[in-house]
Amino acid sequence: MKWTYLLAALFFCLMPAAVNAEEAPMTIKGVITINTHQAKLLHELGAPFVDVRPHSQWQWGHVDGAHNLDLREGFQQLFIAGALDKNAPVVIYGNSTYHMRGAIASYLAAMWGYKQVFFFRDGYFSWLALDYPVTLVSDNDGSLQVTVND
Repeated sequence: MKWTYLLAALFFCLMPAAVNAEEAPMTIKGVITINTHQAKLLHELGAPFVDVRPHSQWQWGHVDGAHNLDLREGFQQLFIAGALDKNAPVVIYGNSTYHMRGAIASYLAAMWGYKQVFFFRDGYFSWLALDYPVTLVSDNDGSLQVTVND
């Protein structure tokens, strides 16, 4: 059974970039799809946020306090026992509804036994558009980090 999960993870992680052109599904088995306002409530309650975008995108801006586990390079860490409490809520997101990374990662987390997986379908860009708390890197020199709260 463990090998099945590993093979599924490998398959999804090696999928071509063309997958990004599709719209993310509204429902995923074992996952609760949430909008931006619901994600904000979970953020205020202290739920961990997992950003599955490439690290370079995460560095330029992300939901304040989010952890970056790039779907193709680091997300498999959630498969390791003890990475996170599998009974605690976890919010997973990507760029927007037109990127499949968040959906794929949410599906994998549920398949790996996480009980409260929240797929933030609208993604980072909708969070940013509503002026919710983000961490940004200054455009000036690329080294200054600025945290913006509402």
